Amino acid sequence: MIFLIWKSLLHRRLQSIAIIVSIAVGVAIVFSIGAMYNGVSSGMELSKQRMGADIVIVPYGVTLEPSLLLFGGATANSYMPKSYVEGVRNVPGVRTVTPQFYTHSLTADCHDIGTQNRMIGYDSTNDWIIAPWLKKVHKTELTDDEVILGAKVPTWTQNKISILGKWYNIVTVAEETGTTLDYSLLVSMNEARRVVARDTSLKQVWAKQGPPSELISTILVQVDEGADINTVVTDIQNVGFMKPIVAAEVKKRIADQFTVFVFLIGGVGLLAILTSLLQLFSRFYTLTWERQAEWGLYLAFGATGRDISAVIVGEAAAVSLTGSIAGLLLGGGLYKGSLQLLEAYQSFPFVQPSWEVIAAMAFGITVLFTGLGAVAAWLPAYRGSRIDPSVIMTRGEFD
Repeated sequence: MIFLIWKSLLHRRLQSIAIIVSIAVGVAIVFSIGAMYNGVSSGMELSKQRMGADIVIVPYGVTLEPSLLLFGGATANSYMPKSYVEGVRNVPGVRTVTPQFYTHSLTADCHDIGTQNRMIGYDSTNDWIIAPWLKKVHKTELTDDEVILGAKVPTWTQNKISILGKWYNIVTVAEETGTTLDYSLLVSMNEARRVVARDTSLKQVWAKQGPPSELISTILVQVDEGADINTVVTDIQNVGFMKPIVAAEVKKRIADQFTVFVFLIGGVGLLAILTSLLQLFSRFYTLTWERQAEWGLYLAFGATGRDISAVIVGEAAAVSLTGSIAGLLLGGGLYKGSLQLLEAYQSFPFVQPSWEVIAAMAFGITVLFTGLGAVAAWLPAYRGSRIDPSVIMTRGEFD
């Protein structure tokens, strides 16, 4: 029976290839969009769990897109007085705050670690973000020659990394958070200030705003449960020239934009698959008439109606299975390319789906669309199995 299915598909190879291609295109779109949606959903959830900041405060003059600051690792060499920290801490509704200090984009000695990677100095006295990773390695704070690498910062040695002429001991590599921390090298506040003070291009900044020891780059804020976040934001703006970014609003905007993208592109993929399944049904329904002599001959030689049904459904399932597998291979490339394109134009929290998730998606899509292909051939299979061989022998056709 497998031989008959194979010979039949080869005999009608142009029709088979056309349907396989149309199924593959639809499956590729559905698979790539599903993988990207899973990664963004995971990134949203992880950023909520591990960043833990309701409001991110940056200097008033920062003009970067908020999503780049929160999720893309973009560097902004803008600073504000560290005295703002106490002012924000005293705002009603604020539960806790912690400052951070950003340096410029970094290039490791001999190895470029990317323009979207930056060094972040943290304050060990009131930090709640870096502390969990330090606890895992039984430390309470970083010394000036130690660093925690973000999950998306490339490395070439296991225990050390050389940056701007200094070797740092890698304490640990942080897990993915879906936030800007994934693109950051985390050091003590003193070390970050020492590094940036050596940057001669920022001398005018220090002359205008004061020495790095008196400045910070951002303040992360946790708000009391039940507090009106809009009121808190207004009160924070009254403390000084600062720009509060409500993390939840940025995430919601990104989620809404991406959901629209998923529905539009995913809808195109589903439409392509439905069209190909309709073509598959039409093809086998037409073959009920075109191949009546062939199937009648099989019946005359002892084949049963169930055998004829199995051949027809087997052909449809083989075409659908081949199209699904080809679509998954194409979808993998489409997923990688689309991700790079979107990251180039818009930053968003993203965590790569695990191999288990990818495998489950691939298996589910293959089973679903192979099954739909078999279902599309059900009516032609039913009609083909009811051919009366005696009619074929006497008339050569049937009505």
